[in-house]
Amino acid sequence: MLPILILLLVDLILVCVAAALLIGLAITKRAAYAVLKRNFLGYFSNPTGYVFLCLFVLLTSMAAFWPHEFFNSNLANLDQLNFWFPVIMLFFIPAITMSIWADEKRQGTDELLLTLPADDFDIVIGKYMSAAAIYTVSLIFSQISTFLVLLFLSKGDLDVGLFFANYFGYWFIGLSMLAIGMIASFLTHNLTVGFILGSLFNAPLVFAAMSDVIIQRNAYAKLVSTFSIEDQFDSFGRGVISLAPVIFFSLVVAFGLYFCMVLIGRRHWSGGKDGNQMFLHYLARVLLFGSVVFTLSYFLRNNDFLRLDATEGKVSSLSPETLNLIRRLEPDRPIVIDAYISRDIPEQYSKTRYDLVTLLKEFQALASSRKIKLQVQINEDIEPSSEEAARAEKQYGITSQPVRVRERGAYKDQEVLLGAAVRSGLSKVVIPFFESGIPVEYELVRSITTVAQPSRIKLGIVRTDANFMGGFSMAGGGFQQIPKQPIVEELEKQYEVEEVDPSTPISSQYQVLFVVQPSSLNPDQLKNVVEAVKSGIPTAIFEDPMPAIYQGIPGTGEPKQSQQNMFGGGGGQEPKGDMTELWRLLGLEIPQQTTFTGIHPDIVWQKYNPHPKLQYLANANDEWLFVLESGGDDEDYLSEKSRITAGLRELMFLYAGGIQFDKDRDDLTYIPIVQTREDVSGRISYADVEAQNRMGETSAAQLQVLQGPPIGSQTLAAYIASASETQAGEKSATDKASAESSDDGKTGDGDASTSQSSESPGDAVTRPIRVVYVADVDYMHPFFSENRRRPEQFEDLDLRVQNITFVLNIVDVLAGEMPYPEIRSHEPKHVTLRLFEDQAERFRLEESANQKEYQESFEQTVKEAQEERDKVIAKTREKIEKLQREGTSSASKQQELIALLQQLEIQQATMDRKLQIRREKLEAELSAKIQESRRQAEAKILDLQAHYKMLAIFLPPIPPLLVGAGVFVTRRVREREGISKTRLR
Repeated sequence: MLPILILLLVDLILVCVAAALLIGLAITKRAAYAVLKRNFLGYFSNPTGYVFLCLFVLLTSMAAFWPHEFFNSNLANLDQLNFWFPVIMLFFIPAITMSIWADEKRQGTDELLLTLPADDFDIVIGKYMSAAAIYTVSLIFSQISTFLVLLFLSKGDLDVGLFFANYFGYWFIGLSMLAIGMIASFLTHNLTVGFILGSLFNAPLVFAAMSDVIIQRNAYAKLVSTFSIEDQFDSFGRGVISLAPVIFFSLVVAFGLYFCMVLIGRRHWSGGKDGNQMFLHYLARVLLFGSVVFTLSYFLRNNDFLRLDATEGKVSSLSPETLNLIRRLEPDRPIVIDAYISRDIPEQYSKTRYDLVTLLKEFQALASSRKIKLQVQINEDIEPSSEEAARAEKQYGITSQPVRVRERGAYKDQEVLLGAAVRSGLSKVVIPFFESGIPVEYELVRSITTVAQPSRIKLGIVRTDANFMGGFSMAGGGFQQIPKQPIVEELEKQYEVEEVDPSTPISSQYQVLFVVQPSSLNPDQLKNVVEAVKSGIPTAIFEDPMPAIYQGIPGTGEPKQSQQNMFGGGGGQEPKGDMTELWRLLGLEIPQQTTFTGIHPDIVWQKYNPHPKLQYLANANDEWLFVLESGGDDEDYLSEKSRITAGLRELMFLYAGGIQFDKDRDDLTYIPIVQTREDVSGRISYADVEAQNRMGETSAAQLQVLQGPPIGSQTLAAYIASASETQAGEKSATDKASAESSDDGKTGDGDASTSQSSESPGDAVTRPIRVVYVADVDYMHPFFSENRRRPEQFEDLDLRVQNITFVLNIVDVLAGEMPYPEIRSHEPKHVTLRLFEDQAERFRLEESANQKEYQESFEQTVKEAQEERDKVIAKTREKIEKLQREGTSSASKQQELIALLQQLEIQQATMDRKLQIRREKLEAELSAKIQESRRQAEAKILDLQAHYKMLAIFLPPIPPLLVGAGVFVTRRVREREGISKTRLR
């Protein structure tokens, strides 16, 4: 009900404003008010007006909901209507304006109007305001019907601000086209000619958007298209009410009314001796007025200072951090963004495409208003074989990427082009593809700032047995190539990443160190890492007591894997460094058990799993830790005090360790940033978990027996800094630093990049410690990188965690790049067709149930066939066993045994072959049934789409049709009143 009330309230306010204007007009301009009233009532007292009204509502409904893109995009907005609305207006506006003056001429009533005690302005403004009133009423009918359809499909969760901005733009389009259409009506007395001329006069404003069809030079075509209705309406279509298009449409209205004033006033001078001179005089006036319209509009287009994002989720706005970064770009370094977007975009990338186009246009508007040299070129609706696609591949290496989509029950790969290149001078950053799970704003801002800055922050990844930078390994006796981890590739987009050899003292030229599993280092290497941390180099440390997914990374207490050479020899196991030195430096007390093999930190468990499917799909247990954002004031699982975790929704850890702090260390400050739930958490010893792992498949029930009772919340990650150091991880301090550092283009406390390039560790002893310690490594696995990139591939698991974002936030905070965590957390909220989603999901659940039934039937049939095989073979084996028990001393018995053995071998081969054929046949039947089930589900979804389309198109015209029928009946009844019955036929 709330969206409806908001819409009615807004409409009521506008009606009150219109009523106030009419009252003012009736008082000050009585003649104009009389003309307005006469034309308005005349239009709606005639059933013909309702025919056009019904047609208008029908066409707007068809344009909004009939195209396939409406359901394919799954967005509850009016994008399709925005595209077709100017074309619809080419037919509807002339239907209103054709009779404004042409009908007066045809009936000869124009002379009566001109002899009234009123000036020409009263007549023109009265005629125009009547047309505007007629159009406004028509638009309200369309607005209410369209709103109700979208409200129904979105289940009440509709972006009223976006919807209102769209119709506010439609209103301005109509007002401007009405003024142009009136010019046509003043030129003729024929209604048909007036309709045609009205369409022709408005056509340039509509079709200027396609000027590149006839204008070959791109610069000229772009200039012409800026004065098109489509281009001027664009901001309204995205929910942004901007000053520039409002002024443009208002100027067009003023131009049209002035032209009408000239036409109606020509009777005063056209027949005189100075008629030709006056004609040239007024022609020059009109041309000058037109030049003023275009000049002023072009100026405001490039200096659009006032912009209001009316969307509820601020979908069309840049985050404050982005605005600050863009505003601080150097004006003498021009930046160019080339975006390439293919025509056909699948549903899972529709939001990404929408965000990309919207944000690029916001960047362009911001640059024009701030005199920033930022040029945006959006190449949309590209075909794979087009010239634009070839240019994108040749210049930037941007190619179409295969995306797995589901269509009519079958999965297929669709080629999608959705990339961009950002360049400034010789610097260039290419975004080959905008993944659906990565915020578009973050990708763009990171690329812009990267090419704008002369040098990048240097990030050092310390070489450990984790081998995150890739390389080669001889562990286990085999030569193995290790690929670079996806998280490193992600960091390389923003930082200058280098591998650091810990065998020698680590230079402080690195602004940030990234250390994965430092316990795998030998004593000398670990000592160098400890010295680097002590020297004040901001460091991210990831230490896992039991890496569960990564192969080849030893746990904290596990021995290093021996490195054998190519000839099979090796030097044995290399000793490991003492992690207690690092923990002592950081004031950490790690819960642990000491054994003869070393120190083994305890494993944290938590009886909380918001994804129950993982329990039977992936054998999840309590050591799979899910940490969600807090649900109350007393809960802070993902600390809102830290810039690292503020805004994150969910993280996932596997067999992670716990962190405790030395309360006697006054020289250090600790901020727990990730914690488990208080009443369902505890710890289990490494030995107990390892014993279960050695038994094969880990038993979740047995682990629960060994876990014991809950002992309270466990800390999985923490920010650690010297007490004298400003707490860069805290949001309040960050915000203050961001404001103070706006002059030099740098944000963040404890700037990690201050004069470190030439210092050695010994020279930087006085610098404070800044460390983020995370007791897990598995959460950075490539699986989570893929989950971040394309979350739609994991819909069956219902899993969308932000592990990779968490890692990036850690590095950014340590590097002093404070805006980026906030920009990553700024995810636009799009309103989707929830009703359709829910019903389509119901069909897919039915499909899943059918597939499960088919699978169980398949397995049962295979089991029965296997049992039949075993029974046949068992009979022969019984004979053989009986014969063996009785003894085979005689030759006949031996011959019989040999024959039975041969028979058994033949039976096994024959039955195995029959079983294999049977299995293949059953698999084919299973595949066909699953395919048919998917096809039926897709067919039901398509039928559902068709059903909603029919309702959305044919129901809205019914109300104005009923009103028109009522007017017609009332008019006929009144015509028959007072007429003798003998005269009625």
